[in-house]
Amino acid sequence: MVYIVICRIFELILSNKNTKKLIINGAIEHYKHHYIFIVIFHFIFILFFLIKSIYNTSFNIEYFYVFTLVQFIRYKIIYDLGEYWTTRILVINKPLVNTWLFKYFRHPNYIVVFLEVVLVCLIFNDYISLFIFSTINTILIFIRIFFEEKANSFRRKN
Repeated sequence: MVYIVICRIFELILSNKNTKKLIINGAIEHYKHHYIFIVIFHFIFILFFLIKSIYNTSFNIEYFYVFTLVQFIRYKIIYDLGEYWTTRILVINKPLVNTWLFKYFRHPNYIVVFLEVVLVCLIFNDYISLFIFSTINTILIFIRIFFEEKANSFRRKN
């Protein structure tokens, strides 16, 4: 869980850096009203499992290995998006990234986010949290994808 906290701090720093640069270059933020709910969800999720990790002595190592693999995919996606990767919905009048997973999936980053939540719950063998956090996360992801699609609709080739 400490790894996840460190990664999220790094990602927030990178996102803020990229956000500032994109806005300077003409990007416009869209649909920011839902962002706070995503932040609150991730804060509660991480805090819950950080506390749980202090007291829990039983871990499922197989799911941890899968989680590790998902992290490589996560950072490949961040690398591929490069200066366009942020935690916000920013739209700039440039072509969408169309490399690696983006050739096959519009939102591979949200597949990773979904898998991370599921895998952390499974690592801790916490099936109640799996249901609760996965349900909330899925709803937030669908809302986020809806707004991203709406914001980027003019950039999609028909």
